[in-house]
Amino acid sequence: MNVSVQYQIRGESSNQIAASIENGIRGGKLRVGERLPTVRALAAKLRVSPTTVAAAYNALRVRGLVHGSGRRGTVVNRRPPLLTR
Repeated sequence: MNVSVQYQIRGESSNQIAASIENGIRGGKLRVGERLPTVRALAAKLRVSPTTVAAAYNALRVRGLVHGSGRRGTVVNRRPPLLTR
């Protein structure tokens, strides 16, 4: 699966990009098992450094929203964690 056509990831900083992806996941626009764009592809689209996108993906990975799937890329987790305070 590829990233949803109807959902556009946005942001200029790693925090903004991570928040945009999280909103897509929580809102159901990015579905379970869906692959996110490659770091380089998303960086080029958003006109940011690949390091910025990699930091956003890493933050989401640490929080359990996505996982790395080797050569398949970054994928939305099956069960996103519950919201905490």
